[in-house]
Amino acid sequence: MGQAAPAAEPLAELIRSAIVSGELQGGTPVTEKWAAEKYAISRLTVREVLKSLIAEGYLVREPYHSAQVRTFNLKEMQDILDARELLETYAGNRSINATEADRDRLKYALEAYLIAIDEPDLAESSRRHRELHVAFVGMTGNQRLMRQEEQLMIDSSMMVAMIDARRDDVNKMKRVHIQLTDAFLTGDQQLAVQLVREHIRMVNKAGAEELARPLAAAGSNGRKPGSDR
Repeated sequence: MGQAAPAAEPLAELIRSAIVSGELQGGTPVTEKWAAEKYAISRLTVREVLKSLIAEGYLVREPYHSAQVRTFNLKEMQDILDARELLETYAGNRSINATEADRDRLKYALEAYLIAIDEPDLAESSRRHRELHVAFVGMTGNQRLMRQEEQLMIDSSMMVAMIDARRDDVNKMKRVHIQLTDAFLTGDQQLAVQLVREHIRMVNKAGAEELARPLAAAGSNGRKPGSDR
């Protein structure tokens, strides 16, 4: 084993990175036993990490089954993005009536996102991206809609992280989100709606390409990386 046992958050980041890089493919079991042995860490800490990754949308777990890497099919992805488009275009139309508190929240969310996207911490950049889109919907002043957007962003967090990690488009993503924010802050309803739709189409296209990527070959021993041995 040799290496120092990672703490909970570093371990979570290792597993996130393995997921978005394709090392752990969709549907791969991620068991407490496997993670504890691989990273030389207690099952108690692993249990905490798995709960966190389930909450973030990277893993799923059904009753009486081990956690596994989340999978998306094209219909599920499109349903999530359709719902986001409805909420975010509605918010674009309502942005002209946003309060100063709503505007300040959006400004802060953009600043935090622009800092996080340049850092290697996938969890932080994913969280800041999520908060930025929730802040777009926050321009409606409707807390219930903000909660709906947060759940949709959690649902799509792994898909978006994969797109971000595998594409050399950080500067493009910065520009897109700056333009979106400017349109929302100035109350330019037509431009805000147009940019939201363009952004969702881009994510939809990139997501469809990710789903079409051929699965990497299984390891030479025929076992999935996270399966019990």
